[in-house]
Amino acid sequence: MNEFDKEKQIQSLESLLQTPSKVTEKREFPKWEDIANRPIRYEYQVPKQNNVVSFFRKPIGLTVVGGASFALAASLFFVFSINQEPSESGQVASAALMEEKKVGFSPLDVSVSQVKGKVFVVPSGSATSVPLVETYKLASGDLVQTEKGSQVDLHFETGSWIRVTPESQVAVDLIQKTNDGTLNQRFTVKQGKLFASVTKLSKDSDFVVQAGEHLTQVRGTVFSVAYDGKSETVAVREGSVALGDLILNAKQQAVVKDGEQVPNAASIVAPKEEKELKAFYTQTLLAKESMLYKEHARLELVRLDNGTEYRGVILGQSETHLHFKGLDGDMEIPIQNILETEKIR
Repeated sequence: MNEFDKEKQIQSLESLLQTPSKVTEKREFPKWEDIANRPIRYEYQVPKQNNVVSFFRKPIGLTVVGGASFALAASLFFVFSINQEPSESGQVASAALMEEKKVGFSPLDVSVSQVKGKVFVVPSGSATSVPLVETYKLASGDLVQTEKGSQVDLHFETGSWIRVTPESQVAVDLIQKTNDGTLNQRFTVKQGKLFASVTKLSKDSDFVVQAGEHLTQVRGTVFSVAYDGKSETVAVREGSVALGDLILNAKQQAVVKDGEQVPNAASIVAPKEEKELKAFYTQTLLAKESMLYKEHARLELVRLDNGTEYRGVILGQSETHLHFKGLDGDMEIPIQNILETEKIR
């Protein structure tokens, strides 16, 4: 058989394939839509009489069972379906999933700065306390305990600072950050007292201290929270905090007993408390300066034309701004606002 005869035979076979046999035309097959909607485990069953269905009007040695036509249709359907554009709802769902994946959470770095006396930590998920040392990295769920005459300072990567005073128990409920800069910082004073110096927070960030039945919410300030098992005392040195619906401003305090409502008005901070807050704030600044000096071997002062002063380290500058690492973290200072700089150490 030459090439011409082979080509002619192939054309003849293709013509026969395009024309169903009489037996095929008489059979009633389910629609493809019905087949597609059936569970995967269900298969179309060929009748038990084992009838042979031919695609040709005249037998030429090629026959297939009826189910083969559906396999062919399924293959064609798959080939064409994978090239179709995704639906609009699918695109929206995909975009929402990608947006959700963009937000990631990671632990906030909180290190132990100074330990005095006997201080312990009960790690998250444990019931056994271990000595708290300066190399320990606090995590959400930890419990810090101080004995009589002991205290510990905790330094946050954001520049915030906490001091847990003697005979206290403070739970670190949550310390985490997101990749967009949002901070979640929550603590519970189970017993005793803590001082805190909190750097200014962004709109979606929070710094919350639970004591007794009430929450103290902070935006950026220096304050203290004490709890003796019967009443809670919140005092503010600078900035403001919210104790329930009551806003406490600089040099104000409020005392709330368990079972009672938060007072409608704040009182003047007690002289002893004010003195302790001032001492804590001063000691915090000195500790931060010491850490900067230890890291960079120098300390500088930047004075602005409005009288504001920043202590820290000059990291560099651009045409318009001075890159500065201050006591509360990195910052950009407009050069046009700088009156002078001075090396102080």
